[in-house]
Amino acid sequence: MRQKIIVALFFSFMVLLVLVVFSLENQPHAFKQCSSCHVSKNPSGAQSRQMIAPITMLCSSNCHEKIFTEGYMHPVDVRPQQVNVPDDMPLSRSGELTCSSCHDVHAEYYTPYGAPTHYLRRQEAGKAFCKICHTSFSASRSGHKSTLGEAHFRSQYVMIDSSFGIDAMSKNCISCHDGSFASSATIMAGRWSHERSFVKNDRNSHPIGINYETVRFNRGSKTDLRPSSQVDRRIRFFNGKVGCGSCHDPYSRLHKKLVMSDEHSKLCLSCHMI
Repeated sequence: MRQKIIVALFFSFMVLLVLVVFSLENQPHAFKQCSSCHVSKNPSGAQSRQMIAPITMLCSSNCHEKIFTEGYMHPVDVRPQQVNVPDDMPLSRSGELTCSSCHDVHAEYYTPYGAPTHYLRRQEAGKAFCKICHTSFSASRSGHKSTLGEAHFRSQYVMIDSSFGIDAMSKNCISCHDGSFASSATIMAGRWSHERSFVKNDRNSHPIGINYETVRFNRGSKTDLRPSSQVDRRIRFFNGKVGCGSCHDPYSRLHKKLVMSDEHSKLCLSCHMI
């Protein structure tokens, strides 16, 4: 019995040792070139804390472009409103929320037990992390936030056949908005059907999974479109195609989770010409 206990303790120790070594050798943010983000030296000769560009720009341009382009992002470079941001989640000098408000880029990526920290400043996960700032966060009122449960919402689906038509993010939306969990939604040959109160003049549907520039040259009813270069940047295209995320963002505070106000058809007229 004593021998079995010794063997078990030795095995546990080796597992812990392997995890520690693994965590030390796999640090994605183990930067060697400080000057890629920081002003090289300050007047005293020490490494400066001053950034060479806004941190959001540095994160997106250096390594994390896909997070900014392929998924729904928690708003950044905005002044927090109706939330309580604690002192250990610092804002920028101008009082704006940045990537480093939630993430400490110089922290350890793995815990001694091998679990990823994702560089979060606190180790709460999912909705518990959201509640650090969103103190009034409630499952009964939070809608998409309750369902998503994370700041970086990326599709749980992987697109393996681009000929299918719709993008991975739209597939994720449809996984709920197919009529079984969310109201009035059916998928018909690449078209999305809204509830009837939303769109009165297009038979309650709007196409998704279509190439914007290709359709732009198909002159006719509802296809007189502006060049994509002239479309408001808040409207996104996915590999050139229209998707659910073109007009909707689950983090939006606007009616129908729109990416921008549609007052006086402003959203529609960002693409469509009268």
